Parts: sequence; C-alpha cells; structure tokens
Amino acid sequence: MHNRDLNLLRLLIILNEERQTVLAAKRMNLSQPTISIMLKKLRDQFDDPLFIRDKNNLVPTIKCLDILFTLPDLLTQLDKLYSDNTEWDISQLNGELHLLISPPLISTLGAQLIKKLTLLAPDLTVQCSHWDINTPQKLEMNPHQHFGMTYLPMETNKTLMEQEVGADEFAFVVHNDHPITEITIEEVLVYPIAICLIPGVTGPSKAEQLIRSFKLKKNISLRTSDITLMTTLMAESKYIGIMPRSLEESIGDKFRFLSIPHSLVPKGYQRKIAFFCHQTNRKQPLTEWLLNETKLFFSPH
Repeated sequence: MHNRDLNLLRLLIILNEERQTVLAAKRMNLSQPTISIMLKKLRDQFDDPLFIRDKNNLVPTIKCLDILFTLPDLLTQLDKLYSDNTEWDISQLNGELHLLISPPLISTLGAQLIKKLTLLAPDLTVQCSHWDINTPQKLEMNPHQHFGMTYLPMETNKTLMEQEVGADEFAFVVHNDHPITEITIEEVLVYPIAICLIPGVTGPSKAEQLIRSFKLKKNISLRTSDITLMTTLMAESKYIGIMPRSLEESIGDKFRFLSIPHSLVPKGYQRKIAFFCHQTNRKQPLTEWLLNETKLFFSPH
C-alpha cells in the first residue's frame, strides 16, 4: 500500500484526536490545504462527510466512528507488514509524542526521557502533561504516540496496556531549618502536614489511612500534586511534607528526607509505578524503547 493511502487513513485518526484541520496539518507536517484535499478524497471514497463542523471543532459522523473503531488495529497490522524488513530508527521519529506523567515524576523521570528523546530524535516534539483523573480516557481515545506513567493502583480497562516499571519509597520531608530531627508520631502531630497527591487514585492517601488506623486526632493540612507549592510551604513555614524519595535530588539540598518509622509503614514498603499505553501500541518499537528507558530509570544505580 502506498504511503499516501496510509496517510489518508491516519488522517482520520489524527482529525478525530485534534478535531481541527490546522492542528492535524501541524502534526502531519503538511499544509492545511493538503489536509482539506485528503479529507475530500476520504469523503468521496467512503461516500460520507466523515466529520461535521460544530463551531470551531470537527465532530465525527456515525460512519466515521465505525471506521475509527477498526482502524487502529488495521494500521498496526499494515505497519507491521511493511516494517518487519526494516530496522527501526529512533532518529527518524517526527510529529508529536505525548507523555502524560504523574506530577511527582515530571521533574525526574519526565526530564530524563525528554532529554534523551531530544538528543536522539531531534525532529520530534514532546508534549509532556500531568497525569490527571481523565488521563486513562485520553489514552483510550488517542492511541497514536500517547503514553502514560503513574503510581499504582490505577483503575483502567482492558483497552490499555499496563506494565509495572519500578517503585518509589515515600518519606517525610522538611526544610533544613525545621526543628524536627527525628520522626515520631508525637512530633509529627505538632506540625501542619502536606501530602503529595497522586491524581487519579481514588480514596484517602496512605498517610491518611495510617492516621485513621492509629486513631490520631490530626488532619492533613494540604493535599496537592504541585511539588513547587509543597517546597515553598516547607521553606517558608514549619510544614512537613510527604513525598517520593525519587524527588530527593531534584528539589535541592535545602530539604531533609526522613524515613517513615517502621512502626507506621512496613520496612521496605514502596509504591509501585506502571507504564500505560493503548493496546494497539504494545508491540511498537517506540513503546519498547520507552518501557526500557523507564525501567532503566528505576533500576538500582
């Protein structure tokens, strides 16, 4: 099958994701008039408008949705047929790659992946966003070059591939000037506590579960996924933070990480981290590269 024919089919997927011809043109490195011509060809071939304009967005027709339902699997099979005899080259990647990463991992894992991608694939644009409560749905609806990394447990369905890539230990964090020197239940209860919130996880955090299980008269003062907000509060007040140890290097040497006592958390307890993508991408070379790099990041150094 000619590349132009494959691009016609891929255009349907990209238009469904972007909902604007100008954005689709940018992503495919084509002009907007070219996209309009390609869309007209598709409309003629399928004898259907495929997309209807609603204000500034394009909305897929019922027939278009039916086509889109089968298209990702079809394109994956076609790509495999034509790529089996050619070696994958990361330097040839272009367009946009979407990384949706849990906020505590943005400045560590996210920065590491983007640094390598920028070096190895200079024509690629990486769009890195925070993992939020709607991210699983985004990954389900946008299989093309959309990948996510976050902490478990996370509720998803069988449309997404979930693979464990590592784990992270959580610890108490205070500014160097904080009067606390040793973590005990009695001392912690005196100060306001900020919890590093993991978006998308339902129910109370592990720290709040501990407080409840010990029947302690203490409220969490702040829940946030904004690491900058937490470090600002810890630097300017007596706040105690609870955040991943993977942040220890990135937040600087003005803060002390103090282990949570084993009386509160079992020795060696860690929060597992997983890699997510659409099932249609599970065997793609880019997926395997991202998986390997993510596992490498969490492997013991």
